[in-house]
Amino acid sequence: MSSPTFTLPLLSLLFFFSIFCIVAQAQVPANETFKLVNEGEFGPYVVEYFGDYRMLPYVFNSPFQLGFYNTTHNAFTLALRMGLVHSESLMRWVWEANRGNPVGENATLTFGTDGNLVLADADGRVAWQTNTANKGVVSFKLLPTGNMVLYDSKGNLVWQSFDSPTDTRLVGQSLRAGAIRKLVSRAS
Repeated sequence: MSSPTFTLPLLSLLFFFSIFCIVAQAQVPANETFKLVNEGEFGPYVVEYFGDYRMLPYVFNSPFQLGFYNTTHNAFTLALRMGLVHSESLMRWVWEANRGNPVGENATLTFGTDGNLVLADADGRVAWQTNTANKGVVSFKLLPTGNMVLYDSKGNLVWQSFDSPTDTRLVGQSLRAGAIRKLVSRAS
């Protein structure tokens, strides 16, 4: 007969292992995945930095919208823009994913079943990613605060754009004490 003092720790270990396996196998439902391509006509308005831009369909939450912009031919940055549609010329780029590592025409932003959000050039070169593959991510959202977030199946935050500020701090975004967080301005 085994000692009860060994049974409880063994059962606890098995329980935690089974929970780990369930979380590690969580997948983004197929209807939540997307692949958006940097292609098509440019936006019609003159905007900040006098760049060309393409806004991505389905990735918006007023007053924020995700899109590609460039100030140099075929060198695009995936960025979040803030502003209201009726004042298009007043819209501002408030967050950038791949600053200093531009992509070209036909670059893709993909959110796959593994839970990783990936920006890749047309040749497949990864320019930026959230590094959240197989970490239990099941959904992507752009919140009304301008924070892009990835959640697990329990609604826990796995990744957020607020943790990677560029040159603009938005309402609700903080620079955490003790963490290496800073605002980084664009290159001239």
